[in-house]
Amino acid sequence: MASQAAELRNAFDRARASPQSARAVEGVEGLLSIRVSGDPYAIRVSEISGLANDRKVVAFPSSIHELMGLAGIRGELVSVYSLAALLGYGREADQARWLVLCRTDEPVGLAFSALEGYLRVPLTQVYATEQGGAARAHVKHVVRTGDAVRAVVNIPDMLELIKSRCDKSRVSKER
Repeated sequence: MASQAAELRNAFDRARASPQSARAVEGVEGLLSIRVSGDPYAIRVSEISGLANDRKVVAFPSSIHELMGLAGIRGELVSVYSLAALLGYGREADQARWLVLCRTDEPVGLAFSALEGYLRVPLTQVYATEQGGAARAHVKHVVRTGDAVRAVVNIPDMLELIKSRCDKSRVSKER
């Protein structure tokens, strides 16, 4: 497991080190291949700032169901949210071993259960989706990888959802 994590970190670091314009010219999208509640998903590497695994998350009382607690990463306290809960599944708290760190001013991590690998996919294999329902509201693209199709989680939309949950919680406490 340690060697797989090191290999994925190195692939992530190499992808982040290459200029964005070079990736666009190549016509290739860098993705993390993950599982959430057993279902296949992908996350764009360009929308995240890092990846961590097996971090202790300290829970505290909150009216925000998706908030799992805080974790210490790179000398900072990171608010950790369950990606499964944000996508409409249960929280899967015991199984959330991985954290993807979002590109935000305030540190935010999204916890999920399984990291399967790093993918470099031609842009021709990334397709826009129909906005069919609330469960898929934060999935605007799918990607074909081999014989499988993965929903691509839109990290900016996830951050907006978290912000709206926090704003609602703040309003209800003020009443």
